[in-house]
Amino acid sequence: MLPEIKKLLELQQIDERVADANARLTRLAADTKQLEARIEAQRVSVQASKDALTQLQHESRMQNLEVDELDMQIREYQKRLDEGIISFKEMEDLRAKIASERKRISQLEDEALTMMDAVETRISEQKDAEENASEGEAALRAQIADKGNEREETQARLSGLAQERANVIEGIPSYLVTQYETLHAKLATPVAEIQGGICSGCKLRVSDNSTERARSEMSVVTCEHCSRILYTS
Repeated sequence: MLPEIKKLLELQQIDERVADANARLTRLAADTKQLEARIEAQRVSVQASKDALTQLQHESRMQNLEVDELDMQIREYQKRLDEGIISFKEMEDLRAKIASERKRISQLEDEALTMMDAVETRISEQKDAEENASEGEAALRAQIADKGNEREETQARLSGLAQERANVIEGIPSYLVTQYETLHAKLATPVAEIQGGICSGCKLRVSDNSTERARSEMSVVTCEHCSRILYTS
């Protein structure tokens, strides 16, 4: 095998490792984005629950206020009945109103107590939800930190590969580097082995002349079909 081909194969191996590292960076970025989305989703869920609790507390206060106002109205009716100088018809009307309002306030008080119990339950549930969300976010943040460490390690690896690549390129004729880079822009493997007369890159049969030239190691040979740089082992 020509020394230049050996160098090109070494370069190709480095480029494969670079591609793997870049793919890893892409995966890490996607994983990080997904983790951050989960944190945001948790926050939105907790806030929605908190807003619902606030609304429930408001409704409970309004219901208690209604009970208080109704109680005051009943007291006013009763005072007029006890102290006022009114006609018999007015007296009967007040008694009917008091009876109706007492029945209504009894129902409202039961509903208010039920709602207050619901508020207390929701407060407890909200506390648990916020604690669980806080613990969950801490765990997700830890995973994000791990992804960050992996990203730094991968970027450091890429820096090392870049230097290694530069060192290898120094030992390859410039015209071959240009040829290789042109191919590498569109092919993951610019250098391919001839196996049984077949280019291992494009899987098409190469001419006997190309196979013989590659075997004789007299010059650099390229595939007639895909233009890959060929070699034989």
